[in-house]
Amino acid sequence: MASRLQNLCALIGAMALLGVAGAAEAGTVCQGSAPAVGAEIHGPVLQVLDSERLCVALGATPDQWVEVALAPEPLRKTSAHPANRGSLMAVAFAQNVTCRIVDIAQGLPIAACQLDDQSVRALTREPAAYTAGEAWR
Repeated sequence: MASRLQNLCALIGAMALLGVAGAAEAGTVCQGSAPAVGAEIHGPVLQVLDSERLCVALGATPDQWVEVALAPEPLRKTSAHPANRGSLMAVAFAQNVTCRIVDIAQGLPIAACQLDDQSVRALTREPAAYTAGEAWR
């Protein structure tokens, strides 16, 4: 229990550090190794790089944070809102996601990510995510 509390405190501290350091402008701080195709990773999203890429924390330090690109999905006919960094922030930042690695492209894992059994990519196209995303810088 104490170890879990320490990890939680470290993750909260890391999230605060990212906010203070302006990580979005500085590029990725995620330094974790790319998992193999077929692997499944689970953890909180600690950085959203753009509308396509995010970092999943597998531990408390940046060398355990894995950058993934969201796997493409067909647009639903009801998708009136394009995904953008703000909508991905609104949907995924600080949320626990499960990502299955489906490919590796130029060293970057391509992943199908789920949040509460729903596709993260699909959630970014919801009107509420688009509206909430307008508030993110």
